[in-house]
Amino acid sequence: MLRWFGLLAFLAATAGEAGGEPRLLCDDASLTVEGGSAAVRQRICDVVAREVPKLASCNVRVPADLTLRIEKDLAPDCMGLFHCGKSLIQLLPPDLMSERRRPDRAFATVPDGAYFDSVIVHELTHAAYDAVPCPFTHCVATTEYVAYAMQIRSLPPGARAAFEAASEIDHDIARDELNAMYYAFAPDRFAQKAWLHFTQREDGCALIGQVMDGAVFFDQEHF
Repeated sequence: MLRWFGLLAFLAATAGEAGGEPRLLCDDASLTVEGGSAAVRQRICDVVAREVPKLASCNVRVPADLTLRIEKDLAPDCMGLFHCGKSLIQLLPPDLMSERRRPDRAFATVPDGAYFDSVIVHELTHAAYDAVPCPFTHCVATTEYVAYAMQIRSLPPGARAAFEAASEIDHDIARDELNAMYYAFAPDRFAQKAWLHFTQREDGCALIGQVMDGAVFFDQEHF
């Protein structure tokens, strides 16, 4: 009987490989990882198992049945991408993500491994926010605020301290500083301000809960 259970587990883990695209079904969250090496697929599943409950504890609930696909190439400066309405996240593999990192970016002082894991959290957060109705033309600032706050929150203490030390922003962040225009022109500064704003709240996760309930936005309609 144990041998049969082992065989079934093996078949579930490798389902689809005969079709060409290697894949792994993550046990804890019903998410599927496609492409990349077996070690990378397992690492992503480990990150999902570790971080999805942490996201839920801050009112970010990741949907089931997502696919995380390792891609050998994405657009310049793109490390990961969630496709709205398609339950699909694309990620660069760790080695290519490391090669594409630049020393002038906000996360430059974060070690490669911690950074890779945090990008997964960033995209999982986008997937969670996709279910929130947006009353405006877009809610770019709002979804990026939550994604960056959760990404930085997920970093190990030493990596998070390194991120914070690289920022020269030290004033109280007003909500209107975190808008779509600022994100478009200064995404790194937006990330630093988003984290500072989150940590300056008495209960940052309570604010995240309001955002995920569609009660708070960082965007507004422009006429």
